[in-house]
Amino acid sequence: MLTAARTEPITFVMTQGKLAQAFSLSLQELTLPECQFEFTTDLHTQFCFQARLQHPGLSTQESVAEHGSLKILVVGSHDLSLLSLDAPRCELSVLCGYNNQQAIDGFAKGISRFYQPDAPTELRQRQITDLIDAYYARINALKWQWIIKRLSWQRACSPARLLQELSALKTRSTAPHHQISLRSSCGWHCVDWQRIRYVEAAGDYMCVYTQEETLIVRSTLTELAQRLPQSWFLRVNRSVIINLHHVKGLTKLSPAVNYVELKDGSRLKISRRLLPQCLRYLDGKVWPT
Repeated sequence: MLTAARTEPITFVMTQGKLAQAFSLSLQELTLPECQFEFTTDLHTQFCFQARLQHPGLSTQESVAEHGSLKILVVGSHDLSLLSLDAPRCELSVLCGYNNQQAIDGFAKGISRFYQPDAPTELRQRQITDLIDAYYARINALKWQWIIKRLSWQRACSPARLLQELSALKTRSTAPHHQISLRSSCGWHCVDWQRIRYVEAAGDYMCVYTQEETLIVRSTLTELAQRLPQSWFLRVNRSVIINLHHVKGLTKLSPAVNYVELKDGSRLKISRRLLPQCLRYLDGKVWPT
């Protein structure tokens, strides 16, 4: 569907005559972006030029220089004789006519769509909306070619290599994220819980220790524990929750004194009450490096 963000005017190119007038009057009844009309006396040249602009194989330099020349061609049945049978297919073209035979003849000459000026308003709206959607899609494709050209030059690689890198980046960025939203005095933070080393209660606040920073969050330890995956986070004493991913090992000083050691060297005491539960997770486990 058309969106309000699409502000570039649509230019329709056609030969002058009664059919052009019928087409423009028919569009006035529809809900469309800003439109303008341009008339030509050499429809065949315009048709070939627009077909070349719309071709996926168009060079990037041409797309940069000429994407502003992209227009929609409107062809009447009387114009078909001006187009050769070997004319290239022009995706952004429409035959304005009144019966199926005219549509068939237009498709045979490389015209991609059919529009009937006296059809019901709903049908005409759908036909033109689809055409304009295709127009904006092609403009975006030409601009994308320009972006690829510039990025390839900056990264000193081929467009194919750049697209491969972008595809890999997209795959990583669309993979499921393990994030939690936390609000500190500095505002909201979206934190990957896999990067949280441990959380420590400090009165009415929580100190969330990540691999990069420490966030002071207003919450309770119980509330925060409920928002974190229980399969990864373990409460080791009344004030501390640890991330098992960051555990290096278990240190036993005595039956009553036990510590869990994290990969960054932090040592956190395990309470006697929670020791049996912690041992089920920690004792004898081989931790990843």
